[in-house]
Amino acid sequence: MTKFAPAAVLGFAVLLLAGCGHHGRDSDDATPSSVEMPAADLPAGPPSLAAPPPARDPDADASAKAQSAEIAATNDAENAASVAQAAREAAAEAEQQQSGNNTTKPQQ
Repeated sequence: MTKFAPAAVLGFAVLLLAGCGHHGRDSDDATPSSVEMPAADLPAGPPSLAAPPPARDPDADASAKAQSAEIAATNDAENAASVAQAAREAAAEAEQQQSGNNTTKPQQ
C-alpha cells in the first residue's frame, strides 16, 4: 500500500502532462479569410501610434499662447531693466573716473 500511493500520484501527473500538448480543432479550421475579425468585434485597447491625436481645445491653446506671450514680455522687461541698471552703473563709474582724472594742475 505504501508503494501504491506514489505510483498513483506519478500516473496522475503523467496523464495531466499528456493533456497539455493537445491542440484544439479550431486552429485546423482557420483560413486567411476566416482569421480576421470585424472591427466592431475588436476589444478596446490602447490607441495606436497611427491613430490621429485627440482634438485640442482651441480656448486652452489661446490661453497658453497668451500666458507664454505674457511671460516673454515680463522677461523682456526684466532684461531691459537689468541692462538699464548696468548702463547707469557704467555711466556713474565713468563719471567718477573722469572727475578723478581732471584734477587741476598748478599753473607755472
